[in-house]
Amino acid sequence: MVIARRSLLWMVSLLALIGVYTLAARLVSRPDILPPTEEIATAFGALLGRGVQLGGGGEHAHHQHHPDSQQMETLLQEGVTLQAALAVTTGRVLFGLAVGLPLGALFGLLLGASRRADDYLHPIYILVRSVPPLAFITYIMLWLGHGEAHRLIPVVYAVAVTMVIPTYHGARDVAGKYVEAARALGARGRLLLLKILLPASGPAMVGGLRYSLAIAWMTAVGAEMLMAENGMGNLLVGGGMWSSRLQTRSDPAVIIVGILALAAAGWAMDACAKALGARLTRWARA
Repeated sequence: MVIARRSLLWMVSLLALIGVYTLAARLVSRPDILPPTEEIATAFGALLGRGVQLGGGGEHAHHQHHPDSQQMETLLQEGVTLQAALAVTTGRVLFGLAVGLPLGALFGLLLGASRRADDYLHPIYILVRSVPPLAFITYIMLWLGHGEAHRLIPVVYAVAVTMVIPTYHGARDVAGKYVEAARALGARGRLLLLKILLPASGPAMVGGLRYSLAIAWMTAVGAEMLMAENGMGNLLVGGGMWSSRLQTRSDPAVIIVGILALAAAGWAMDACAKALGARLTRWARA
């Protein structure tokens, strides 16, 4: 009953948001800024791969949602589709999480469990985390060339440095009596880590996972907008239009479709992370 009620409220709020946008687009009457809802729907269909239709005499004709959409024309000519771009960016996000989460969690546990490690390494961590992830792109290219590495490494870095803080505080906030009791019973090293520190830090790490997920999406799309030939960042800037962005007008309908797709994908992954975290830390609620 509660789940059904929440789902209904979610649908009502979503429909209300669509209604408010539709009304605002009509009142403002600036399609170059707020395109009509039906134009967004047309752009969505075109980006799904339905924007190319067969013309007369067996020739192909590009279907555009309005004649001035140079961004849509470029994307269709390059064969860019929404689902393919979203799949590429999702893959980069998942790679960043798979590599960055363990690195950040291990480093956070080290700082939280060892006062000496905290004294020596915490200042270095503060310096490192102050560097924006995208600032590494050019330097990575000097080492590894122009390839996938300069898109993946910033995501890994962003996830890792984000995961350190919640894990650190989760380990540091473990009640001293639990650690003392475990040591009195002979727990040392790995046993203390696996049976005391790691479970007690679990709820904080789940929060860090969800925050790292948002950071991973932002970093991946930002890296793609700067240096990528595919992915959602490439779609948002128009498929190779970045170098001539001052001469070519972007299509607001395409941009809104891309933003909505990113929002939906991020929401879905966050819901999965929330459900997984609730399952892994159900003992904490009990």
